[in-house]
Amino acid sequence: MESSDSNPHSLIEMLRKKIVDAISSTVAPNKWRVVVVDRPSLKIVSFVLKMHEILEQNVMGNVATDDFQPILEQSGAGHTRYARAHLFFTGALSDSLLSSLRQSPAGPYIKRVEELYIEYNPIESRVFLTIPSEHPFYALYSPHSSDMFYRDLNATADRVLSVIACLGIEPYIRYYCPAQSLAAGNVEYPKIAKEMAEKLQQKLNCYYAHNLNKSTNPHEAPTHSPPSTVIILDRSVDMYAPLLHEFTYQAVVHDLIDLEDGNKYAYEISTLAGETRQASATLSEQTDMLWRQHRHKHLGRVAEELATQFGSMVSKNTGVKAAHTQ
Repeated sequence: MESSDSNPHSLIEMLRKKIVDAISSTVAPNKWRVVVVDRPSLKIVSFVLKMHEILEQNVMGNVATDDFQPILEQSGAGHTRYARAHLFFTGALSDSLLSSLRQSPAGPYIKRVEELYIEYNPIESRVFLTIPSEHPFYALYSPHSSDMFYRDLNATADRVLSVIACLGIEPYIRYYCPAQSLAAGNVEYPKIAKEMAEKLQQKLNCYYAHNLNKSTNPHEAPTHSPPSTVIILDRSVDMYAPLLHEFTYQAVVHDLIDLEDGNKYAYEISTLAGETRQASATLSEQTDMLWRQHRHKHLGRVAEELATQFGSMVSKNTGVKAAHTQ
């Protein structure tokens, strides 16, 4: 299986490249820069880039903050700490915030403002999460959560828009809508997919008009991107899947091991000196070849293949073979 590091269509690789390109574009080669990020953006950056990869872009400092106002003031008139500022936003920038930036004392020193559209969490090369809030199922399905429903719907649409923007496609939007849900006043059938499709199409129209100078006609066929379709379903299309249990290697690992952030395993090891120390491992398709190869396979098949691979390694490595026979 191809590593996502070498796969240009990997969601992880596309996100990493977009962030690195943005950082490296701020100054001329061999010049130094300071990177300042807010905490929500830091989560996105940290998911696909390690600190040394950021520093390799001629970054002399990496600052996390919840308030950019002091940073902007240090770039304004009478301050020389920062010669200029390049502002990158993870999603769409509101007109009111753009106006505030222009009218701020640092306005003349802001060299560039760019929307990156990177508000998504790629947990695998072809899988991403939206997770708009802490309790999305309640917000989307409860009849008592109308305010939270539209908040989560809007946040989810923003994240799907980011994926579409990173892929560089202009898809048709299709959604699941059972005939029963079309009846006036029918509350037994959720209309989440329909509402989501309409919200996403609105955001896509704005994105095309602003970034691609394309027609806002949702029925106009794409002109330069491969034909593609986004199909939006909600949980009601398949009520049985949550009640079933997979027996893949990945499912068993999540059942039996307490993982931090869904992919980090902390454990203790004993040294040759008889001491015990903490260690950790990250289950990542970028760095763990075995995890990448076996995570979606049935556990029984994984056990057989790992035993075969281990036997092959022992037979080909005299040192391992000697240690294994002792």
